[in-house]
Amino acid sequence: MLIDKGSAPHGAIAPHPINREGLFKLDVDDDIWQNIGLNEDDHEGHAIIPGWLGSDNVRSGIKSLLLLDRCEEEERRLCKERQAMQEWMIEEWAAASKAKNICGMYKIICNCSMF
Repeated sequence: MLIDKGSAPHGAIAPHPINREGLFKLDVDDDIWQNIGLNEDDHEGHAIIPGWLGSDNVRSGIKSLLLLDRCEEEERRLCKERQAMQEWMIEEWAAASKAKNICGMYKIICNCSMF
């Protein structure tokens, strides 16, 4: 590790080890989200809090962006569904028109008044 060799930046902190078995079952409170040792310092040496952690505006923006992404996904899904419905309606209209034409021809051929 760079910290052990003395090659890491001043004040660097090693992250907490992550249990391999739970790597893909992360919870919001797990150590991986703590961002320890990855912060930048301002000109006075104080840690700068990342925007996603310390800014209500950034968190609100992230939520809004995620909502926009879900809305765009839904819009694409609805467009595909509308297209499928339009294609189905065109097929049904063609079938009904063909049936009407066949029925009209049958009426002429049979010369019956039941239609």
